[in-house]
Amino acid sequence: MARSAGALLRAAEQCALEEGRTLLVLDTASAEAERLYARYGWQRVGLVPGYALYPDGRPCATTFYFKSLR
Repeated sequence: MARSAGALLRAAEQCALEEGRTLLVLDTASAEAERLYARYGWQRVGLVPGYALYPDGRPCATTFYFKSLR
């Protein structure tokens, strides 16, 4: 799965570049996704408690990342 997730992430970054975007921001509540983003050069900004919701409606923390495509 990591290989296909990485390919999808690279494709999204390439699409952003083609659209003239040079700074991307995302957030995640998944430890697995955090490892993926770090592996592909995304910079962790910080954790915001209670910002998102799990599928069952419970609040959860989320971690924000950014990546400069310049």
